[in-house]
Amino acid sequence: MNKAEIRTAAREITDLDTADVSDTILDLYIKDGFDRLVALERRWPFYEQSTTLVTGLVREFAMSDIGSGNFREITSLVNSSDGGVRLQFLDFDVAEGIWLTGSDGDSGPPQWWSVWADTVYLWPTPDVTQTLRVRGYRSPVAWTASDSVECDADDRLHQALVYYVVAAMYQLQEDVELSGFYRQSYDEAVTLARHDIMLPSSARPLIMSGGLRVARGVGPQRDGTSWLR
Repeated sequence: MNKAEIRTAAREITDLDTADVSDTILDLYIKDGFDRLVALERRWPFYEQSTTLVTGLVREFAMSDIGSGNFREITSLVNSSDGGVRLQFLDFDVAEGIWLTGSDGDSGPPQWWSVWADTVYLWPTPDVTQTLRVRGYRSPVAWTASDSVECDADDRLHQALVYYVVAAMYQLQEDVELSGFYRQSYDEAVTLARHDIMLPSSARPLIMSGGLRVARGVGPQRDGTSWLR
């Protein structure tokens, strides 16, 4: 559904026209309901995104300079130029103590990465141009700025937005009973859709630690070899 269709559906349910509730108010309700949906999960699968990053001899990359510039968070960096080695995430405070204020200023193939102030840092600084595979989650598109752009969420959540808007409209009319009924309908629709969307697929059963062995003080290992080279 797009914004115009959500408004139309809400008005059909409530029988309230623009003299009762303006489109401007409805648009605020739609955006509020959508923002609440997005805030429920950091890793909605419909926001998954992958791209590549060519480093040059630089350490810092603004999130807005990676891919199409809409990454909300990054979950994985793999160095395609160094045999497909996955970089390990390192707390920025730790990395800062080693590379920025310490004596270890060596450059080389990056093996760790950090994030600070929407900027990705590679450790150590690449000594030659590297190509990294980047995987993470994007920000939603600004679909509420247009009447015709599809809601940027799974289809199973669209109807819930209608219930949220209807509940807000009845609240504005001081009809507490109907407002509460549709707010409950919104909560139930979101709960059911969220549960279904976030379930692991049948081909991906839950495996604790992902099948990796964990060695004390070293981190995940595969066949006894440390990821931290």
